[in-house]
Amino acid sequence: MNTKHNTFASAKEPQLSLFPDPVKETPESLPDTVHQYFFIISPPDAVKSKVKSLKHKLNTAVGLSDHNLHSVPHISLMSFHTMWPVNDRFMQVVQQLFSEIHCFEVKLHGYEHFVHGSSSDTIYVKLSDSDKIKLMYQELHNLLGLRVRSFVPHLAIAQTIPRANFGKSFSIVKKHSFDEEFVCETVTLLERKLQHGVAGKYRVLKEIKLAA
Repeated sequence: MNTKHNTFASAKEPQLSLFPDPVKETPESLPDTVHQYFFIISPPDAVKSKVKSLKHKLNTAVGLSDHNLHSVPHISLMSFHTMWPVNDRFMQVVQQLFSEIHCFEVKLHGYEHFVHGSSSDTIYVKLSDSDKIKLMYQELHNLLGLRVRSFVPHLAIAQTIPRANFGKSFSIVKKHSFDEEFVCETVTLLERKLQHGVAGKYRVLKEIKLAA
Protein backbone atom coordinates (compact mmCIF):
# COMPACT_ATOMS: atom_id res chain seq x y z
CA MET A 1 0.00 0.00 0.00
CA ASN A 2 1.34 3.41 -0.85
CA THR A 3 0.85 6.73 0.90
CA LYS A 4 1.55 10.32 0.14
CA HIS A 5 4.98 11.21 1.41
CA ASN A 6 4.10 14.30 3.47
CA THR A 7 0.71 13.83 5.12
CA PHE A 8 -1.65 11.25 6.53
CA ALA A 9 -5.37 11.76 7.02
CA SER A 10 -6.87 11.13 10.45
CA ALA A 11 -10.39 11.10 11.82
CA LYS A 12 -9.21 13.24 14.74
CA GLU A 13 -6.82 15.53 12.84
CA PRO A 14 -7.58 16.16 9.15
CA GLN A 15 -3.91 16.59 8.19
CA LEU A 16 -0.87 15.40 10.13
CA SER A 17 2.61 16.38 8.99
CA LEU A 18 4.31 13.06 9.57
CA PHE A 19 7.08 13.30 6.99
CA PRO A 20 9.62 15.95 6.03
CA ASP A 21 8.17 18.16 3.33
CA PRO A 22 10.67 18.74 0.51
CA VAL A 23 10.73 22.21 -0.98
CA LYS A 24 10.36 20.99 -4.53
CA GLU A 25 10.27 17.51 -6.03
CA THR A 26 11.97 16.73 -9.32
CA PRO A 27 12.99 13.35 -10.74
CA GLU A 28 16.57 14.19 -9.78
CA SER A 29 15.72 15.18 -6.18
CA LEU A 30 13.55 12.19 -5.29
CA PRO A 31 15.33 9.66 -3.05
CA ASP A 32 16.23 6.24 -4.45
CA THR A 33 15.18 4.49 -1.24
CA VAL A 34 11.66 3.28 -0.44
CA HIS A 35 10.87 2.92 3.27
CA GLN A 36 8.60 -0.02 4.05
CA TYR A 37 6.74 -0.31 7.37
CA PHE A 38 4.88 -3.26 8.85
CA PHE A 39 2.69 -3.36 11.98
CA ILE A 40 2.50 -6.85 13.52
CA ILE A 41 1.54 -8.67 16.70
CA SER A 42 4.38 -10.92 17.76
CA PRO A 43 3.29 -14.07 19.64
CA PRO A 44 5.38 -15.55 22.49
CA ASP A 45 8.23 -17.95 21.77
CA ALA A 46 6.17 -21.04 22.63
CA VAL A 47 3.65 -20.18 19.90
CA LYS A 48 6.40 -19.35 17.40
CA SER A 49 8.07 -22.69 18.11
CA LYS A 50 4.85 -24.56 17.45
CA VAL A 51 4.37 -22.82 14.10
CA LYS A 52 8.01 -23.42 13.15
CA SER A 53 7.60 -27.11 13.96
CA LEU A 54 4.64 -27.30 11.56
CA LYS A 55 6.66 -25.49 8.89
CA HIS A 56 9.45 -28.07 9.16
CA LYS A 57 6.97 -30.94 8.94
CA LEU A 58 5.54 -29.45 5.74
CA ASN A 59 9.00 -28.80 4.35
CA THR A 60 9.94 -32.45 4.88
CA ALA A 61 6.73 -33.69 3.26
CA VAL A 62 6.19 -31.36 0.31
CA GLY A 63 8.94 -28.74 0.40
CA LEU A 64 8.47 -25.06 1.26
CA SER A 65 9.98 -21.93 -0.18
CA ASP A 66 12.80 -20.35 1.83
CA HIS A 67 10.48 -17.47 2.67
CA ASN A 68 7.83 -19.80 4.07
CA LEU A 69 10.30 -21.93 5.98
CA HIS A 70 12.27 -19.12 7.58
CA SER A 71 9.71 -16.34 8.03
CA VAL A 72 9.13 -15.42 11.68
CA PRO A 73 5.58 -16.30 12.82
CA HIS A 74 3.44 -13.21 13.41
CA ILE A 75 -0.07 -11.78 13.12
CA SER A 76 -0.15 -9.08 10.46
CA LEU A 77 -1.93 -5.79 11.10
CA MET A 78 -1.04 -3.63 8.11
CA SER A 79 1.86 -2.44 6.00
CA PHE A 80 2.62 0.64 3.94
CA HIS A 81 5.55 2.22 2.14
CA THR A 82 6.69 5.74 1.44
CA MET A 83 9.58 7.60 -0.16
CA TRP A 84 10.29 9.39 3.11
CA PRO A 85 10.94 7.95 6.59
CA VAL A 86 8.33 8.49 9.28
CA ASN A 87 9.15 11.23 11.77
CA ASP A 88 8.70 11.79 15.50
CA ARG A 89 5.21 13.17 14.99
CA PHE A 90 4.14 9.91 13.37
CA MET A 91 5.51 7.89 16.29
CA GLN A 92 3.72 10.13 18.81
CA VAL A 93 0.38 9.81 17.03
CA VAL A 94 0.71 6.03 16.69
CA GLN A 95 1.65 5.69 20.35
CA GLN A 96 -1.40 7.77 21.29
CA LEU A 97 -3.63 5.55 19.16
CA PHE A 98 -2.46 2.35 20.83
CA SER A 99 -2.42 3.85 24.32
CA GLU A 100 -6.21 4.03 24.02
CA ILE A 101 -6.48 0.28 23.32
CA HIS A 102 -6.19 -2.05 26.31
CA CYS A 103 -4.18 -5.27 26.40
CA PHE A 104 -6.28 -8.21 25.29
CA GLU A 105 -6.21 -11.99 25.03
CA VAL A 106 -5.44 -13.66 21.71
CA LYS A 107 -6.89 -17.16 21.33
CA LEU A 108 -5.52 -19.41 18.60
CA HIS A 109 -7.51 -22.50 17.77
CA GLY A 110 -7.63 -24.77 14.74
CA TYR A 111 -6.75 -24.21 11.10
CA GLU A 112 -8.23 -22.66 7.99
CA HIS A 113 -6.96 -21.62 4.58
CA PHE A 114 -7.23 -18.84 2.04
CA VAL A 115 -7.82 -19.72 -1.61
CA HIS A 116 -5.75 -17.73 -4.12
CA GLY A 117 -7.52 -18.20 -7.41
CA SER A 118 -6.84 -21.56 -9.03
CA SER A 119 -3.12 -21.72 -8.29
CA SER A 120 -2.38 -21.71 -4.55
CA ASP A 121 -3.59 -21.61 -0.95
CA THR A 122 -2.38 -20.23 2.39
CA ILE A 123 -2.71 -22.33 5.55
CA TYR A 124 -3.15 -20.44 8.80
CA VAL A 125 -4.12 -20.76 12.45
CA LYS A 126 -7.54 -19.28 13.26
CA LEU A 127 -8.19 -16.64 15.91
CA SER A 128 -11.24 -17.34 18.05
CA ASP A 129 -12.00 -13.67 18.76
CA SER A 130 -10.36 -11.03 16.60
CA ASP A 131 -12.49 -7.93 17.24
CA LYS A 132 -9.66 -5.98 18.93
CA ILE A 133 -7.27 -6.78 16.10
CA LYS A 134 -9.84 -5.71 13.51
CA LEU A 135 -10.28 -2.45 15.45
CA MET A 136 -6.54 -1.76 15.36
CA TYR A 137 -6.47 -2.55 11.65
CA GLN A 138 -9.29 -0.09 11.02
CA GLU A 139 -7.79 2.65 13.22
CA LEU A 140 -4.41 2.38 11.49
CA HIS A 141 -6.01 2.67 8.07
CA ASN A 142 -8.04 5.67 9.20
CA LEU A 143 -4.88 7.29 10.55
CA LEU A 144 -3.01 6.80 7.30
CA GLY A 145 -5.98 7.81 5.16
CA LEU A 146 -6.18 4.39 3.51
CA ARG A 147 -9.29 2.52 2.44
CA VAL A 148 -10.34 -0.18 4.89
CA ARG A 149 -10.55 -3.52 3.12
CA SER A 150 -11.88 -6.90 4.17
CA PHE A 151 -9.51 -8.32 6.78
CA VAL A 152 -9.24 -11.74 8.43
CA PRO A 153 -6.69 -11.71 11.29
CA HIS A 154 -4.65 -14.92 11.23
CA LEU A 155 -1.33 -16.55 12.05
CA ALA A 156 0.14 -17.88 8.81
CA ILE A 157 1.85 -21.25 8.69
CA ALA A 158 2.59 -21.52 4.95
CA GLN A 159 1.68 -18.92 2.34
CA THR A 160 0.74 -19.45 -1.32
CA ILE A 161 1.32 -23.21 -1.35
CA PRO A 162 0.96 -24.58 -4.89
CA ARG A 163 -2.49 -26.11 -5.32
CA ALA A 164 -0.95 -29.51 -6.13
CA ASN A 165 0.59 -29.63 -2.62
CA PHE A 166 -2.30 -28.17 -0.67
CA GLY A 167 -4.34 -31.29 0.08
CA LYS A 168 -1.41 -33.20 1.52
CA SER A 169 -0.16 -30.12 3.39
CA PHE A 170 -3.50 -29.38 5.03
CA SER A 171 -3.98 -33.02 6.08
CA ILE A 172 -0.54 -33.01 7.73
CA VAL A 173 -1.24 -29.80 9.63
CA LYS A 174 -4.65 -30.99 10.87
CA LYS A 175 -3.03 -34.00 12.56
CA HIS A 176 -1.53 -31.59 15.10
CA SER A 177 -3.87 -29.70 17.40
CA PHE A 178 -3.33 -25.98 17.85
CA ASP A 179 -4.93 -24.47 20.95
CA GLU A 180 -2.90 -21.61 22.41
CA GLU A 181 -3.56 -18.22 23.96
CA PHE A 182 -1.52 -15.23 25.03
CA VAL A 183 -2.01 -11.63 26.13
CA CYS A 184 -1.20 -8.99 23.52
CA GLU A 185 0.56 -6.16 25.37
CA THR A 186 2.47 -4.55 22.50
CA VAL A 187 2.32 -3.96 18.77
CA THR A 188 5.60 -4.15 16.87
CA LEU A 189 6.47 -1.70 14.09
CA LEU A 190 9.04 -3.04 11.64
CA GLU A 191 11.00 -1.08 9.05
CA ARG A 192 13.09 -2.02 6.05
CA LYS A 193 14.54 -0.21 3.06
CA LEU A 194 14.13 -1.00 -0.61
CA GLN A 195 17.09 0.37 -2.56
CA HIS A 196 17.45 -0.06 -6.33
CA GLY A 197 14.93 -2.91 -6.23
CA VAL A 198 16.72 -4.81 -3.45
CA ALA A 199 14.84 -5.24 -0.16
CA GLY A 200 16.78 -5.22 3.08
CA LYS A 201 15.84 -7.15 6.21
CA TYR A 202 13.12 -5.87 8.50
CA ARG A 203 14.30 -4.39 11.80
CA VAL A 204 12.27 -3.51 14.85
CA LEU A 205 11.67 0.23 14.79
CA LYS A 206 9.38 0.41 17.83
CA GLU A 207 7.61 -1.79 20.37
CA ILE A 208 4.39 0.12 21.04
CA LYS A 209 2.72 -0.58 24.38
CA LEU A 210 -1.02 -0.95 24.75
CA ALA A 211 -2.91 0.38 27.77
CA ALA A 212 -2.66 -1.84 30.86
